[in-house]
Amino acid sequence: MNPEVRSQVSTEVCIDIFNMRNSILAAILSLIIAGCSAKPTEAPVLADSTFSAQALLDTNNNGQIDSEDTPVADAIFYVEINGVKAFGDATDETGNAFILIPGGVEYPVRVGMESPKGSTLKLINPSPVTVSATTGTVQFLFSSK
Repeated sequence: MNPEVRSQVSTEVCIDIFNMRNSILAAILSLIIAGCSAKPTEAPVLADSTFSAQALLDTNNNGQIDSEDTPVADAIFYVEINGVKAFGDATDETGNAFILIPGGVEYPVRVGMESPKGSTLKLINPSPVTVSATTGTVQFLFSSK
C-alpha cells in the first residue's frame, strides 16, 4: 500500500476511534448526570388507622339492631392483625369503643367483639368480621338468653 494512502487510512481510523470514544464518554457522562440529579424515592406516608364499634343488647329479642336495643358497657372490641388479637378496647357506658393504630394497617382487617368478662351475654352476630378502610362503626348485638 502506498505510504500516502496508508497515512490517510490511518488518519481516518484514528478519527473514527476518537469519535466513537467521545460518543461513549458522552453516553457515560449523561448516565452519571441523570443518576446524580434523580430525586430519591420517598417512602409512602402511612396514615393512622381508626376503628370503632358499638355493643348493643337485644332487649326485645328480635335478633335485629333497632332503637329499642341498649348499650353494653365493658364488652371487649379488638382488631386482628395477621390472625392475632393485636389491639383492644373496652366499650364505655354508651356501648362504644375506639381503637387507634399508629402508622396504619393493610386492609382488609378483621375486628371482633367479646362479651364483658363475667357476664352471661352471648354475641348474636358473627365475630370477627372483615372490614375495609371505608367501613364505619361496626355494631355487635348481644343477647341475654
